[in-house]
Order: sequence, then C-alpha cells, then structure tokens
Amino acid sequence: MEYFCDDKVKETKTSAPWFALRCKSNMEFIVDDQLRAKNISEYLPLCLVNPVNPRSRSARPYFPGYLFVQGEPENLYAQRVFLMRGVIGLVNFDGVPASIHPSLIEAIRQQTSQQNHEYLRARTGFAPGDEVVVENNAIGEIAAIFEKCVNGTERVSVLLKLMQGRMVRMELPAEMIRRKVGQYN
Repeated sequence: MEYFCDDKVKETKTSAPWFALRCKSNMEFIVDDQLRAKNISEYLPLCLVNPVNPRSRSARPYFPGYLFVQGEPENLYAQRVFLMRGVIGLVNFDGVPASIHPSLIEAIRQQTSQQNHEYLRARTGFAPGDEVVVENNAIGEIAAIFEKCVNGTERVSVLLKLMQGRMVRMELPAEMIRRKVGQYN
C-alpha cells in the first residue's frame, strides 16, 4: 500500500481515548496495515521525503517507532493487538497506559498535513488542490486540479475537469501543466 501526504485519521463516533503504540524499528507500516485489517482506529503520521533510492518509500513516519491507536486498552488486548508482528506495546507510565487527548492527535494531523503541502509546493511549485491548466498540442488547454507528484518531479497526477462537471484522474508529464492565470504561490 502506498502512503501519500494526506494523513487520514479514521473518523470514529466513539469517545474512546487515543494511545501511542510502540513498535519495532521500521515496522510502522506493517503494524499500520495489520491494524487496518482488524478495523482498529489508527493513525500513522507521515512526512514526505526525497529518498536517495528511487525504490524507497517517499513517506517516513513522523514519529519513528510509534503510531496511534484509538480504543480502550481492554478492547485492544481482546483484539490481540499486542500479539501482532512488530508491536512492542502501549506507551505507559508506572504500568498505566498514557492516553492522548483527541485535540493533540488533530494538531499532529494538521501539522503533518501543512508540512507535506509545503514540501510538495517547494518541489513542484504546486500543492494538492491548486488549479492548473493542462497544455496539449492536439486538444489545446484543459482545466485541471493538481493532485500529487507521481515520481519525483517528472510525472504528476491531476484531476481533469471535463464536460458536465465530471472529474477524471490522469497521470502525465509535469511539463504539460502550468499554473492557471490569476493563481499565485
């Protein structure tokens, strides 16, 4: 599974507390996938990076060795979270799991989202949601919305605005897009 800049906290209607879940080094993505498979509310904050090896991940955990889970500790024990591959346990003090206020989780989500948008804008000149124009000699200009960089700065993904308000996702070379007139950095 590929992870992108928009970190998503799984919305839950419960008021269950959040906890920091410690995991083994470089196992954050594996633990995150296991939690998702069990439908456990989780949040793995990510920051975008420019890897030296092009086959490496372009996102790294914001807190290496940790991610966040939501639920009562008894329920997490019942779902065998602590027997999952790569899981060490909940962060605790004197044997009591330390809960995290939901507003702190939201603040982390906003911070990582802001940093990732700034990273993308610095790299390509565009941030997700920017209005752009796709230039093509055969069909002319088509309005689009910038979505993300696909591989470095060479290819990008945009949402083309077609007739009757339909949006179509398309990957194309970055040199085919330009900022819509009237848009500023």
